[in-house]
Amino acid sequence: MPMSPFFRNVLRFAPHPAGVLLLLLLSVPLFGCGDSQPPPQTPQNLMQPAKNHAESDTERLARLLLKKRAKPPKRFDKPKEAMIFFSERRAPVGETAIPTERYVAALEHMKGMDIYSTRLDRLVPAGRKGDFLDSPQGVLGRWTPVGPGNVGGRIRAVAIDPVTPATLYVGGVAGGVWKTLDSGTTWTPLTDLLPNLAVCSLAMDPKNPAILYAGTGEGFGNSDAVRGAGIFKTTNAGSGWTLLPATATEDFYYVNDIVISPNDSNRVYAATRQGLYLSTNAGTDWTQVHDASTISGCTDLAISNNAGTDRVFAACGMWTTSPAAYILRSTDNGTSWSQVYTQQYMDRTSLAIAPSNPNIIYALASNNNPTKGYLYTNGLLAVLKSVDGGTTWNAVYTNTNNCTVPADMLLTNPQSAMCPCTDNPNNFSNQGWYDNVIAVDPANPDIVWTGGIDLFRSDDGGRTWGMASYWWAQTDRPYYAHADHHSLVFHPGYNGTTNQILYNGGDGGMFVTANARAAVSQTVCDTSNPPGVAWTSLNNGLSVTQYYYGAVYPGGNTFFGGSQDNGTTRGTVAAGPNAWTTLLGGDGGAVAVNPRNTNVLYGEYTNLSMNRSTDGGTTFDYCINGITEDPDKFPFVTVFVMDPNDPDILWTGNRYPWRTTNGATLWTQAGTELPKDVSISAMAVAPGDSNLTAIGTSNGHILVNTAALSATATTAWTQAKPVKGNISSVAFDPTDTQTMYATCSNFGEHHVIKSTDGGATWTKITGTGSSALPDVPTFAIVVDPNVPSRLYVGTDLGVFVTTNGGATWAVENTGFANVITESLVRDASSGRLFAFTHGRGVWHVPMPGMTSAVPAMMQLLLGDQ
Repeated sequence: MPMSPFFRNVLRFAPHPAGVLLLLLLSVPLFGCGDSQPPPQTPQNLMQPAKNHAESDTERLARLLLKKRAKPPKRFDKPKEAMIFFSERRAPVGETAIPTERYVAALEHMKGMDIYSTRLDRLVPAGRKGDFLDSPQGVLGRWTPVGPGNVGGRIRAVAIDPVTPATLYVGGVAGGVWKTLDSGTTWTPLTDLLPNLAVCSLAMDPKNPAILYAGTGEGFGNSDAVRGAGIFKTTNAGSGWTLLPATATEDFYYVNDIVISPNDSNRVYAATRQGLYLSTNAGTDWTQVHDASTISGCTDLAISNNAGTDRVFAACGMWTTSPAAYILRSTDNGTSWSQVYTQQYMDRTSLAIAPSNPNIIYALASNNNPTKGYLYTNGLLAVLKSVDGGTTWNAVYTNTNNCTVPADMLLTNPQSAMCPCTDNPNNFSNQGWYDNVIAVDPANPDIVWTGGIDLFRSDDGGRTWGMASYWWAQTDRPYYAHADHHSLVFHPGYNGTTNQILYNGGDGGMFVTANARAAVSQTVCDTSNPPGVAWTSLNNGLSVTQYYYGAVYPGGNTFFGGSQDNGTTRGTVAAGPNAWTTLLGGDGGAVAVNPRNTNVLYGEYTNLSMNRSTDGGTTFDYCINGITEDPDKFPFVTVFVMDPNDPDILWTGNRYPWRTTNGATLWTQAGTELPKDVSISAMAVAPGDSNLTAIGTSNGHILVNTAALSATATTAWTQAKPVKGNISSVAFDPTDTQTMYATCSNFGEHHVIKSTDGGATWTKITGTGSSALPDVPTFAIVVDPNVPSRLYVGTDLGVFVTTNGGATWAVENTGFANVITESLVRDASSGRLFAFTHGRGVWHVPMPGMTSAVPAMMQLLLGDQ
């Protein structure tokens, strides 16, 4: 078929001439060994020819080097640490595992709850949800998404229609299934109101592209992995999805991969955290054909047609030393399986079969060597290859532990490891457990691709490797592709000559190249000869960014937030959802804007790393002067808040509360130490009274001080302990500051509590019966100043509302997704409520005025007119 104008334009991109400096060559201590974001103050994911920058690359490098020397080494992209942070805030107190079955119970409970439309200020009975949402009023009563459409978020699955290749489906690990009909120019979400958005795997029926399976749950043990609810299926190209009932069990909570037989569409294979499963009736029933539950399950599948019989390979084992991970093969349609390869220290492994010669199979194996001084733990172990259909295997490349060799970096951060080239294990930032993918050129079995933190290609069957992307380059360079790669899928019409299109899904969303055979590079710390492969972002309305916190400029037309692996990003109503820009890199966190001078912004990455900008976000500097606690011992995402009465007053803390009254120029300790292993998890200042401040802790304490501005290092705050779990937010009633609210995120705790005596005593306000708030992690609360009995909370399953102070609750998913919502912000001047979600970007809705909700019966009459 003819190549579209879009791809013809992609082909025009070419590498930039010699002299382009490696921006982070000497800035590892500044940006961190594990950083997988471009440097701050660069446009995010906008591919275009390089411009003449106001600051030259040489000047920029000199400035970064100077700044680097003034600051200690610090990583700010930490998948493992984020995993712990995510779990601790959700698991029941005293436990380490998230009870994933409770999500299922919560989702079932939600089916019987009323729905509430904020825009229309109306309650709808549970039995009329469908009628309302499909009605004209239901359509008008929805939230408004504002992006970011161009920043991206973690994509682990890609499927392409072979009949109509402009049709692609992608799976976001917290954003559900999305579809494009125009090769990524525009995208549409397909699963916002399904009971789960954690799509980790996709499979398209090779004989009927209208049939797809979506496996939910991200089972690789990474930072903010979301548990799944089984496998969903569509038979109408994504218009409608159905949960396969047999997969609504813990065996399918984490579906890492799915493949469909090329011989019989009824035969479907699934790799889960429990092992391998086979369905012979298109997903109706499933049988476990291999138990891998003791080694964290199976992580990858590959299938080919062997003379009318399925030949299937599976990679099993992760985070395991005994036994080591291994490769299985079945040559009888999945009935029996035999181990065909394993070796010492073998861990998570990915698989790829050569389309042009199915007897050739490659495997990319990560390393779990626990030896303390071993530099490549979780890095590359070996590239394996079989040329006889998987009977025998050889290591065509084995890690040599040489930080001058690009091939050793397939699962390592090349920039942070190779440029300093030290023996410090922290420099390598190995992530073979997290990003690990391999693919074979459809037209040449000797051309192999791998994705880790960066992209690599071998042209000689895996023996030598060159770099095919630079994650650390400025985003307007053609060789830039966002770091952390999870999916590599070739265009169905790929032939290696007139069609060289390759799609790439990762933590930065979707990218594509139209010249996958262009030259790769052997240089890392000298960009005078960069890769010739040119990448273009396809993040055009693909709103799957995962936010932790958000802030809104006065007026509600500009907003920004901190997100997982996509830094701190900012958008505006005027520019639209596809024009967000990056302010800070890494894993973003808390943010704030001075409402009296919006040139003053605050952001952070991991732990204590607060930065301030006084020029509207053009430049940022550390602003933690005076804080004497160890920065690395602060929580992964450290809370800080701005006083709503005086923007020069801010609060933060870990084991101690810290206060600044001069815009973070200098901080002062404002309280005694918290108990051991307890940290500050939430903070709030009362509207109208800067002296009245509340603090929540990770073990359920709520501390209050009525003279907070004069508190010193010896001040003991009044405290209560209404719950045992993590206090995720605190808020004051804006009309009565003796009334306070708090949320708790751990399963099994009271998720919303209220005090009417300034924090001395607390009661739960989660309701009872069918109108109760479900037992689900809850993170944010907003009190409506017009109707203080109307409360909004953000949870792991979206937004809930009470209009009567917590006696009854309703679901607020009118056009909104069932998605993790960790941050809710009300903008006073516009009256909008903003939701910063962890997987579906940012949304807003106008809050009602001085009235309370229209009663349900009246709503039905109005809605039926």
